[in-house]
Amino acid sequence: EKYLGTIPANPAPPKVTTKEPEQRGERRVIVRKFAQLPILMIGYHVPESAHPDYYPLQALQTILFSGQSSRMYQRLVDKDQLALTVNGSVQFAFDPTLFVINSQPKAGVEPAQVERTIFDELDRLKNGGVTDEELQKAKNILVANFYRQLKTINGKANAIGTYEVFLGDYRKLFTAADDFAKVTKEDVRRVAAGYFTENNRTVATLVPEVQAPKQPD
Repeated sequence: EKYLGTIPANPAPPKVTTKEPEQRGERRVIVRKFAQLPILMIGYHVPESAHPDYYPLQALQTILFSGQSSRMYQRLVDKDQLALTVNGSVQFAFDPTLFVINSQPKAGVEPAQVERTIFDELDRLKNGGVTDEELQKAKNILVANFYRQLKTINGKANAIGTYEVFLGDYRKLFTAADDFAKVTKEDVRRVAAGYFTENNRTVATLVPEVQAPKQPD
């Protein structure tokens, strides 16, 4: 009772009402330092996890970046052979957050070329949408991953806590598989067109510099 007894509940903290102003133009950051290869990062503003667009954004992320058959891997790594790696994700968040795309160009490839190819692939999705097969494959991956995490006690506890904290109600856990299944091709195209815009992005590039030789002691 002394060490493991009930902890009295405190009043809920007030909700944060301050919001970051809408970004009204592309921002760019260039970092120059010693490195073997350049790195490209692109961030797009997206809503918090409790927003209805959470599930379409998860499907979009899966179609673009999940595995070697994903659109971005096929285009940048396999077909055009411009990059060693490419990935993208949006993490659980209380507040509006970022959908972050990372890529490491191959030696001799300019980051600007990788950047243009990423934008081209995003435009292709925004304008042409996705296929039935792509969407179903994404749903299969998402639902399989969802159930896989519930196989352990730790996974169950983490899922309950995640849905309660970030999505506002642990009971949403029980309808998650259905919510993934409800995502349509138009939902995926809509969120891509709505969030992957020029004014809504920040582009950061690491430009390698030659390390200055050490002076003898």
